[in-house]
Amino acid sequence: MVPVEFSFLEKLKAVQARLRQEINFKPAGFDELVQLEMDELDQTVHPAIVLAVSRACAEHGQKSEALAVIIQFIFMAHKVHKLIKDDHDIAEELRQFPVLVGDLLYGKFFLELCREKLLFFLDPLAQVIGTMSEGGISRWLARDERLGIDECLHIVEMESASLMALASRLSAELAGASLPVQEQLEAFGWELGLAWGAWKEQLENTVVQSILQRANNILNETSLSSQLKLHPLREVYQYIEKQVSTNYKPQVVNGVGVCIN
Repeated sequence: MVPVEFSFLEKLKAVQARLRQEINFKPAGFDELVQLEMDELDQTVHPAIVLAVSRACAEHGQKSEALAVIIQFIFMAHKVHKLIKDDHDIAEELRQFPVLVGDLLYGKFFLELCREKLLFFLDPLAQVIGTMSEGGISRWLARDERLGIDECLHIVEMESASLMALASRLSAELAGASLPVQEQLEAFGWELGLAWGAWKEQLENTVVQSILQRANNILNETSLSSQLKLHPLREVYQYIEKQVSTNYKPQVVNGVGVCIN
């Protein structure tokens, strides 16, 4: 190795030491970086629907567990990005952390796809991320407005129903279910995600129950047209139904509460 004989060698060493220090990330707990409040449904719903569909299709492989992790990473990343604030008086690190942590979670979902050889799911997952982001933008643009039920449900469809529907369909596809069954389970997931989102927006209980009834109807139709083991799916349905029957005060993100009853 040729020795370095720069006249500014000490400064060069100082720069190199600084670089090593900056890229030597110290371990930090998730809660130290962002204050993300996750209720029981937030932590449970997406992994549960993936695993329930897999079990309903009599698939017990480990890839369904990986898919559940991937879907949850996407959900969490979107939720973290919703913490981004535009306040001028906020410290810059508090403004940037949600962006960086959210992007890290998106990176983790992609890494998991690669590890588990599930890259063939990248296109639909990328599309649903775009749909969810579009819903988030629509919510932000409506931050000073009071939207009616239909407008509110449209945002919920993009932010919530779309991911739950895709989680159900991809799990069915991974389990080798036929295309008609995949479509039925996708519709079931859509209605569950819509009901959950409508509940979070504190829409009238009649609206939420009407959506849940549609989900139940899909389950009943599925039982007549397929050989699925519906018990796991009914478990998820009943779990959500029970949870949304309780009183709930939704988290207000960026002061945005766009929906009215």
